[in-house]
Amino acid sequence: MKTILVIEDKKEVRENIAEMLKLARYEVVQASDGRQGVALARSTDPDLILCDIMMPELDGYGVLHILSKDPNTARTPFIFLTAKVDQHQIRSGMNLGADDYLTKPIDDIDLLAAVELRLKKAGQMQQHVDQPGLTGFLNALRQVQACPYSTFRYAKKQVLYAEGDTPANLYYIRSGQVKHTKTDASANVFITALAGKGDFVGLPDLLQDTPYTESAEVLHDAEICLIPQAELLTLLTSHADIGAYFMRLLASEVKQRNERLLKLAYQPVRKRVVEALLLVYRKFYSLPDDPINTPLEQDISSTPFMTLSRENWAQLVGASMETVIRVLSDLRAEGMIKLSGNQITLLDIDRLLRLKH
Repeated sequence: MKTILVIEDKKEVRENIAEMLKLARYEVVQASDGRQGVALARSTDPDLILCDIMMPELDGYGVLHILSKDPNTARTPFIFLTAKVDQHQIRSGMNLGADDYLTKPIDDIDLLAAVELRLKKAGQMQQHVDQPGLTGFLNALRQVQACPYSTFRYAKKQVLYAEGDTPANLYYIRSGQVKHTKTDASANVFITALAGKGDFVGLPDLLQDTPYTESAEVLHDAEICLIPQAELLTLLTSHADIGAYFMRLLASEVKQRNERLLKLAYQPVRKRVVEALLLVYRKFYSLPDDPINTPLEQDISSTPFMTLSRENWAQLVGASMETVIRVLSDLRAEGMIKLSGNQITLLDIDRLLRLKH
């Protein structure tokens, strides 16, 4: 019989939830505040934790933070209970490692469905961590049904994490587009990197266990899988092939960012605009089989239109919006691109490549 810990300061709500779970043949342990909840989580080793957010002394975020740092409870599925949910709440909870949210008043069916799903995924996760292998690990991430980790849908402009947030998950993009941004002292925003299908987001800061040094925001609706920090560290230390793979990703990311930094510092704006066009095209519209080792010139084969706001183009180029628009207009007049609102079509890639060098 699975054991579920319910942490809720309101007695009536706590007992109603416990009653529903007991009818579904779960063993239930109850805590009336965050401190008692942490103690019971450590002593009873529950299979899942349901925890209210707003509690006196130690709130739900504090409970999750403490338990996520304890190796014995870090893998325990954790569902927040809350009377209201906004995007900031969701991001804060997910950054700490929460698996799901349930909004009060809680529907019986929603509660039992969420509990069943998280327990099922926890069982799959344990099997996956025991014998993943690099191929199995990557295949599981790509396949929704086979993946043991929580997957969420994010809307355009939704923030995955902000500068200064504490890392708790590695983000794997199943679909969609994400931008990494950094803000300087004058409040200017720069896009430092782009991420798309098959990319991992937030790896360096997660491994260093330091606050994020940049923000990550969704450019186009995305489906993203969250790998808890504790699970990632277990994989890296237990499986040499997975550790080597992520070392390779880190090395590639450092190399690409250094190259972009040099170009932003020394290239004229026209070249930077061309670089940005080709970067977005390669990243989102002409993906090679091996994006780490495939040169840009080898993977350009077609000319679909690209959709990105002028503000994002300016942040990517590192210039004012007016300057970027002027350069884009010049490229259009020279027959290399076509502009239609926020859509850009590359008409003469060979000439653009020559301009880049």
